[in-house]
Amino acid sequence: MKRKTILLFISIILMSFVFKAEAQTQKAAPQTQKAVVKPDPISPPVLVAPIEGAKLEMVPRKTIFEWKHVEGASKYEIEVEYSDGKWHLLKSATTNLVSYTLDFVGAQPGRWRVRSFSKATGKAGVYSAWRTFTYLK
Repeated sequence: MKRKTILLFISIILMSFVFKAEAQTQKAAPQTQKAVVKPDPISPPVLVAPIEGAKLEMVPRKTIFEWKHVEGASKYEIEVEYSDGKWHLLKSATTNLVSYTLDFVGAQPGRWRVRSFSKATGKAGVYSAWRTFTYLK
């Protein structure tokens, strides 16, 4: 019984040395951190058209997306997606205008959002909320 106790005691001591060595190695190792790019505090644009839940029937499906100007914005980025049961990026574009025209694909749901880029920093702000629409024809 004494032999098992002594072996257990030696094992515990050796384990504590291993943990201390690992802790010191981790302290000595340089920390590599990924740079976190925070969005610019510039506001997202207010979306104007098409309105949320719009049902569209025009053919050809020339869609004009419009939003309000954001003070301090130099340009805007729009993303348009379509859904066939799963969302797919149709177009991502940058413009200095407050509208964008696109020929939408098929009689199916779509959604869009826009973000502003700061004139002062050149950085992008956060996107607006998604706005959905559906082409019925």
